[in-house]
Amino acid sequence: MTYHYTFRSKIQKCSRLMSDELNKILEPYQLNYSLWQVLFVIHSKQRCTSIDIAEYLNVSKPSITKRIQALQKLGALTLLESQDKRQKLLCLSEHGLSLHDHCKDRIAMFEQQIMQILTPSQIEVTEQTMELVMQQLQLMK
Repeated sequence: MTYHYTFRSKIQKCSRLMSDELNKILEPYQLNYSLWQVLFVIHSKQRCTSIDIAEYLNVSKPSITKRIQALQKLGALTLLESQDKRQKLLCLSEHGLSLHDHCKDRIAMFEQQIMQILTPSQIEVTEQTMELVMQQLQLMK
């Protein structure tokens, strides 16, 4: 059985290049890709806890806490009371919604730009391949 070092290294390199470009796009908004991920999850879920975000992104709760603090400093979040007094519900403030919408549009344009060289069938095969890899990784947990 042949081990494909190049598969892993290409995924990692692609991820790093994407993150670097996204950081450039997000910098004028005082965001980076890590903060954008949290903003995106909160927008998607509308209301959630830091634990929900950590589980969704598969990262530690302390790293989410730091990101939430940074987003609070930007005025992007609103904290709501929850039934569990130990956890606050997070939602986007008006500024956070505006940030999300501006960044989402810029990111969509970037994605369209890099994907214009791919055919619809190449995109479909790539998405299917990545989904299978993610499923396999989930099974290994």
